[in-house]
Amino acid sequence: MGSELRSPGARNHCVVIGGGLAGLSAACAMVDQGVSVTLLEKRPFLGGRAFSFTDAETGQEVDNGQHVYLGCCNAYTGFLQQLGVLDQTMLQQNLRIPVVDSAGKVGMFSAAPFLPAPLHLLPSFISFPHLGFRDKLKAGYAMLRIRLTNREKHRTELEAQTFREWLEHHGQSQRSMDVLWDLITLPVLNDSVSDVSAYMGIMAFQDGLLQGRTSANIGYSRVGLTELISDAARDYITQHDGQILAGRTATNLIITNGNVFGVDTGTEVIPTDAVVSAVPWDVLLTLLPDELAADSFFAPANELEWSPIVGIHVWYDRPVMEEEFMATLDSPIQWVFNKSRMQGLSGPGQYLCISISGAWEHGPMTKEALRTIFLPELAKVFPKAASAAVEQFIVVKQLSATFRCTPGAQAHRLPQRTPVDNLVLAGDWTQTGWPATMESAVRSGVMAATEVARALDAPSL
Repeated sequence: MGSELRSPGARNHCVVIGGGLAGLSAACAMVDQGVSVTLLEKRPFLGGRAFSFTDAETGQEVDNGQHVYLGCCNAYTGFLQQLGVLDQTMLQQNLRIPVVDSAGKVGMFSAAPFLPAPLHLLPSFISFPHLGFRDKLKAGYAMLRIRLTNREKHRTELEAQTFREWLEHHGQSQRSMDVLWDLITLPVLNDSVSDVSAYMGIMAFQDGLLQGRTSANIGYSRVGLTELISDAARDYITQHDGQILAGRTATNLIITNGNVFGVDTGTEVIPTDAVVSAVPWDVLLTLLPDELAADSFFAPANELEWSPIVGIHVWYDRPVMEEEFMATLDSPIQWVFNKSRMQGLSGPGQYLCISISGAWEHGPMTKEALRTIFLPELAKVFPKAASAAVEQFIVVKQLSATFRCTPGAQAHRLPQRTPVDNLVLAGDWTQTGWPATMESAVRSGVMAATEVARALDAPSL
């Protein structure tokens, strides 16, 4: 393998391409085991699609998108623990999700004490004011069917239909789709029930909402994402003798006789014993020789698609919202987060963030058009906002935010191990079993590190 380019007695060396969560978690796992790591990131900062920046006008650190995690995200929280920053996050002790409609009526999804999962959700579901009795009975039946479905056994048929088709087959009304099923599906899968596969829709409810009493508890960072992860991961890697080359772009991989021997950055070739590609599928294919990119192993990734997210950040001159976060019905807002409360920011004003998943309609809109739509909507949800002054309004668009979990998409996600023995893949889009989440990214990084150990014939990581 690439060891021929290394000096005798040198440690095994791995180049990680991409400084998002997948690349960072892979690098941290490998330096723990004594592998010499060089991480390349084309941008001057780390974090991938989970970073923050300082807004010039407010001086406030702004996340590029509102990222949350759930109680079932064990790989992600394990990574935070590894970096020593878990205490800078907050995880609900008991599930509590306020849901408000356009008339101001507030319902609550919450966990009842003492009841085992999934019965812990039953009391709040029965009293949920946004769904009629008949729809609740049918939704309860569908939840039971989801709970009992072996999604792996029926993967082929579930991947061949949309979640909406599956739900309709199990008696769900349009109101249930809007009020219940999309309330969870949209933020978790970044697409509606009409677009995601039944396989991934069922996965979201099985592993998130129904798995255990704490599996759906919502967690979030109390600091900006760059401060939480990027800085800590940089310190962790460099303190373990790893190297980070920011502002450096990998242009292609030097592959000979089925092995990677180096990574070309356009100005130099970095010799290596193994490579972890932790970049999106469309970037990966540009790094490969043409014949490999067209190979039956790599080519299916071409079929994956992107789904957009739009974040709208609003600063008011006074508090208008009391809850930490809230889901909305009959409103384009979807979810709104009280960043002032979540991050313990001092007043007198208040900072809110709206997160719009599956933002096909709002992605192409101008900032002023979005302002015209969303400020009145906030005033409907929070009446105090009608008399409050807006001090700042920022829009952050991620048009390529996540891969789409459409029917058939699972067949286009690539595994960590590739036909190039010492080329390993990471990224939330790879075959992790999860949708495009921070959890999926970290899982892929840990899986990639294990595959590097195999490729280098080292002890398992």
